[in-house]
Amino acid sequence: MKLAIGDAVVHPTHGVGRVVARENRAVGGKKEPVVVVALAEGLTVSLPLDRAESQLRPLASEADLQRVRTTLRQEAVPPEKAWLVRQRELRDKLTSGSLLDLAEIVRDSAPRQAAAAGGKGASGAEERDMFRKAYRLLSTEIATVRGIGPDEAERWIERQLAQV
Repeated sequence: MKLAIGDAVVHPTHGVGRVVARENRAVGGKKEPVVVVALAEGLTVSLPLDRAESQLRPLASEADLQRVRTTLRQEAVPPEKAWLVRQRELRDKLTSGSLLDLAEIVRDSAPRQAAAAGGKGASGAEERDMFRKAYRLLSTEIATVRGIGPDEAERWIERQLAQV
């Protein structure tokens, strides 16, 4: 990945952004190339070039979205592990930067979120927060890749989940 100014990229924990600058900065007493990425809500992240190359990824392709579609349409995996184990696994998936990991979180958590909203089950606050973040990151990238609005991307996700 070139990480040229104007390139759309995905940060593993903050989602879609755009490279807005490449500059040399003093890091640890020596000059290093740094990539500056503008993210949602006015957040800007500056990363040394080597970290940027290892942490940032290009936007998903249409083929990647087809794999997301397949993942969302699969049967949700019910929680069989203790919450602390699931929590660690969810956190790892959430910070991996993988679009398929986000899709798995959404797929597996959606039934519990729907049940909790209907008063039929309990979903802890942290699990709800991780679900919402995964859903937001997933829908934002889908919207960016397809050139559609966030609401339309969310409807696309909901249609895939309903196809189970």
